[in-house]
Amino acid sequence: MKIALIMVKGGGYSCKKLPKMLRRADSLTLIMLHSIIKNAFPDIEIEIFDETVEVIKKNKIDADIIGISAITPAYPRAKEYGKFFRQKGIPVFIGGVHATLAPEMCVDDFDSVISGLGNETLIELINDFKNGNLKKIYKQSPEMSFENFPKLDRYLYRAKNVRAREIRQVQATYGCPNICKFCVQPYVCQGYHQRPFSDVIKEISAIDSDEIYFYDPNLAKDLTYLRNLCAGLTPLHKKWSAAMPITVANDEEIVAMLHKSGCEKIFIGFESINYNSINSINKGFNNVEKYKDAIKLLHKYDILIMGSFVLGLDGDTKETEKNTLKFIIESNIDIPRFTINTPYPGTPYYKAMKESGRIITDDLSLYDCSHCVIMPKNLLPEEVEKMQRNLWRKSYTLINIIKRLSYMKSPLKKLKLILINYIFGKLYYKIVFNK
Repeated sequence: MKIALIMVKGGGYSCKKLPKMLRRADSLTLIMLHSIIKNAFPDIEIEIFDETVEVIKKNKIDADIIGISAITPAYPRAKEYGKFFRQKGIPVFIGGVHATLAPEMCVDDFDSVISGLGNETLIELINDFKNGNLKKIYKQSPEMSFENFPKLDRYLYRAKNVRAREIRQVQATYGCPNICKFCVQPYVCQGYHQRPFSDVIKEISAIDSDEIYFYDPNLAKDLTYLRNLCAGLTPLHKKWSAAMPITVANDEEIVAMLHKSGCEKIFIGFESINYNSINSINKGFNNVEKYKDAIKLLHKYDILIMGSFVLGLDGDTKETEKNTLKFIIESNIDIPRFTINTPYPGTPYYKAMKESGRIITDDLSLYDCSHCVIMPKNLLPEEVEKMQRNLWRKSYTLINIIKRLSYMKSPLKKLKLILINYIFGKLYYKIVFNK
């Protein structure tokens, strides 16, 4: 038996737009699915295809059943793949964020849908396929175990990736209990879950690279868990980065522990410097008045900050662009990034926007956080899109990069990060915004 697994990408994240130097696996999805299948069915032949690193030739794929993973903006492409293979008589199932959030939207386009993590349901689906009894929807069980995950083949992409290397992502926790309106994380895997930190440390110990990247949406939700993780990471002498809320900087002891364990960069969702905007998305735990103090504390311990800002929120006005840029420069955000407020089908936020008549397009390919798909309260959609382009462009001018990084004392470290910022800013703008 042979299974083909396909990762569908759209927009600037497919290899058709990515420069060769950036073509690499950007998620754990395919290697996790591969390991789940191999662990349960050693004799099954598996082939992976990832549009992040390769142009997929559909007519050359031969398999008994095909699995597709897609986020919402890639779903129209996933449908094309599904239609192509189903017309050839090959059953196709789909998983990923869109299938998890809105499985009912997928049932007519695919033979089966996996909603949630596939650690258990993928095995069930394959057994049902062998018995000729595929179900339409497989949903993650609330009792799914997060212990003893199968070992990952971290060199699975070696034959495909133009920069063949070990996949260095790790995931210790899943989901997030914070219900921020625009975010899908509370819904993608049946709540918030933790793997035993001893399992995580064991997995990291086996990674050859000295750098790792946590794929977790919120590694600092449980500070006791984070402390245990840091204690386990410290003797490994690896450099690592992760996403955490700004509240992690409320405790200097925690920040010192992060530094000691090798943390060198944190992704923080500031979202906005406007209290009205923050409150409109249920993220009141972000204390705008303490942003700069938190940034200074993290910089004190040599932790870089990738700061994310969401545009088009209900408190945003025409002054948002100017005020946000001023804050980013004055507070020394190391690597800023900007997305547009996007409610995803299947979430309560989307339902509320739909019922209030604020959804302005059903073209899922535009749900990529670079198009405004709702009617903002105080701005026009095109004004929000222009604001995003302007902030990306202005934040990454050479003069503003130098201003943002003026706090750095090490000339060599500063020069290196200036170059990284400048190249990243130019490439990102070209990939995402240039027609």
